[in-house]
Amino acid sequence: MNILAIVILLALLAVAGIFFLLRFLRNVQPDEGELEEDLASLKAAIADFKGGFVPWSQGISAKEVDQVVEKSNQREGKGVFLSPEGDPVFAYAFRSYIGPGKNNLIYVLTLEHEYIFRTTTKGTQIQRDGRLVGLLRANGQLVDERNRDIGRLERRNAISESRFYLQEENSERELAKIALPDNLGKMEAIEITGMISAEQEQQLKAVASYELVHNLGLFA
Repeated sequence: MNILAIVILLALLAVAGIFFLLRFLRNVQPDEGELEEDLASLKAAIADFKGGFVPWSQGISAKEVDQVVEKSNQREGKGVFLSPEGDPVFAYAFRSYIGPGKNNLIYVLTLEHEYIFRTTTKGTQIQRDGRLVGLLRANGQLVDERNRDIGRLERRNAISESRFYLQEENSERELAKIALPDNLGKMEAIEITGMISAEQEQQLKAVASYELVHNLGLFA
């Protein structure tokens, strides 16, 4: 092999190395542009459901048999949550990235809204229709853009349910119970347990849709 051939081979190996390095970095810590590309792909994955949902008021089935889940590989998947009558209530699509810790992007589409959940080591940023709802930290505390406590999600694994509390002045009030996987079929997927305003209901739907998808165990 002459020197020119060796140089060309080394150059090709270098280009291939850079290509695979960039792909690896994209799967570890995507930049904003790459996240937008992935989000567009997630939206396209469940676009066929748009316009075909029933309202949340009809209830969400908590029976595992009623979940339609499709997982294309270890890092991407989609599915739909149904009403007790078998009609779609909301669809979701997700992409997981390689650590550290939990690192994923989830898109949820309902009859009235779309939600984006971006999870990193800082917690899960929640957006509704392009507006920030808050940051859900690993300890379950929900804070707004000014880092003020606005709610709390408490996972009670012993009784297989989560409870969502609203922050009010110097106290908190329970708003709802959300079924964990071991309790599917034994209770409603979401049970509202307190008085709730229209804005609080929207906040609850954002948190509850994330919690239901998150608890499917489809991603790290």
